[in-house]
This record gives sequence, structure tokens and C-alpha cells, in this order.
Amino acid sequence: MTNESKEFNEANTESNETNETPSGFHPVYMVELLFRERPEVDRLRLQEAMIRHTGQVRLDVKQESGGQKHEMLVFYHLDHKVSFQEGDIPAQTCMLPVNEIADRARFGGALQQAWHWPEVGQAVEAARYSIRIHDMFTAAMPRKQRLELFQKTVLAIMESLTCDALYWYGSDKLVEPEAYTQAQEREEHLYAAMNVRMYQAGGTEEQRGLVMDTVGLSALGVPDVQCHFVGLDPDTVAQTLLGAAYYIFDQGDVLQDGQTLGSSGGRRWRCEHQAALIAPGRYVIDLDPGDEHAAADLEPARQN
Repeated sequence: MTNESKEFNEANTESNETNETPSGFHPVYMVELLFRERPEVDRLRLQEAMIRHTGQVRLDVKQESGGQKHEMLVFYHLDHKVSFQEGDIPAQTCMLPVNEIADRARFGGALQQAWHWPEVGQAVEAARYSIRIHDMFTAAMPRKQRLELFQKTVLAIMESLTCDALYWYGSDKLVEPEAYTQAQEREEHLYAAMNVRMYQAGGTEEQRGLVMDTVGLSALGVPDVQCHFVGLDPDTVAQTLLGAAYYIFDQGDVLQDGQTLGSSGGRRWRCEHQAALIAPGRYVIDLDPGDEHAAADLEPARQN
């Protein structure tokens, strides 16, 4: 991870006057595929790929005004049922029509925190078209099953359409397609669904205050992780946050306030549920770096 970091105040432009901290949960989970050339959707090929990756699928084509170029596709995942009071219904994925990219502002935060992909700026700048996909009626699914189904759906679409970048709304992360495919093969389930971020937040020129956090877990229903510190190696903190995040995703929100979490090097981190310091506003588990590395207090992020 490099020394470059976004200033704390600029990162919290979404703040407002309310004291309520939202959960950060995304009842609709969305990814945007970016393309240099306008993609041509082959419905039959896409459905066949979807069946290979996710099981039996029924495809419903919603014709919008404007003809063929404005088709919205809805995939019913018949092997993945979600229970409601009225009965079980299949989980669904909606694939929106091809859209010409007019505004790239939504990618700003992801571009600033793309430590994993140095060439991302060129990829986004070259992209002219996008397709958004999102799940439906899946918010009640257990997070692991929900994410697994969605990730398999993304792989099926990528098998049918060659994209140049993926933008994950839940983690505010831009991902290189081949890196995503390889991460899935390695079973790194959170590679795209979560990002580790770093921001400068006060301190002195000799000893910067830094906030590092994860973003993406809250979108799936469990807390993200953060640490506000001075005098620690950011790479070491990043690995600690990554390990803690995978533990929380696997086990759930099981860490109690005051409980300590171990990491490589023998350091123990005291855990406490707090409001996130960096937008988006959400509850996180704060890892206390200890008195020697504690930074000055900051106001938490807030958002509508």
C-alpha cells in the first residue's frame, strides 16, 4: 500500500446533521460492468452460462419502450428459494439495458482507493458503456449464500460478455475482470465485495494520523472494521483488517465490546462497536491500537 491517502474531511462529504447511524445494509446488491465497445447480449448464450454457474434458471425478458436495445432481463434462480410469509419464491437477478456512460463521478472514491489495480484510471476513462446487474428478493438470504449466488451470476455474465472493469457498489471498488475470476478460483470471496481503504486524518508531518477501514461487509449485513492510529505500518494494519473482516464474514457479528483480537506479530487489538469514521455511515468494529499508537478523536461519519 502506498503513502498516498485521501484527506479525512474530503472523505466525509456525505455527512449531515442527524445523529442516527445507518446499518449500511444493501437490500438490493448491485454491480456495474464497464465496456469500451457496446456489448451485444446473446440471451441464449447468457442463459446457458447462468445455468452452468447457478443451476436451473428461467429467463423473463421485459421489453421497455425503445425496442430491442432497451430489454431488461430477469433471471429466476429456481434452485435458490427465499422464504417469505406468503411462501417461497426464487431468488432473482435483474440485468438492466446497456447504458452509455455520461457521468463518471460515481467512480471517484473507488479510483482513489484502488491500491490493487494501478491501471484502473485508464480502464474507467476508456469505458463508454455499462450494464448494471442487481439481485432481487434476496435480502432475507443468509449472507454467504446470497453473495455466492451473486458472484456466480457475475461469472456467468462475464463468460458471455467480455467487460473491461467491474464496479461493486457495496464495496465502492473497481475490479479488473481477470483478477476477479482468479480470486474466485482461489475462493477469495471478499476480493471484490470488500475493499481496504486508507485516509489521512490529522497528526503531524512527522507522524501522520491515519484511518484505515474495510467497506463492503455492512452491505451484506455484518460490521465492517476500522482502525485510527499513528506510528504503525499501514501494510500491517491492512492485513489485520483483512483477517478480521474474513473472520466476521465467516462467523458473523460475534466479537464483543472489550474482546481482544490477535494478529501476526503477537499484537492484541481491543474491539468495540462504533459509528464509522469514514463515509458511508454505518456501524463498524473499531480495533484499538493501544495508547502508544492512539490518534486524536474524530467525529464519526453520518449520512442520510
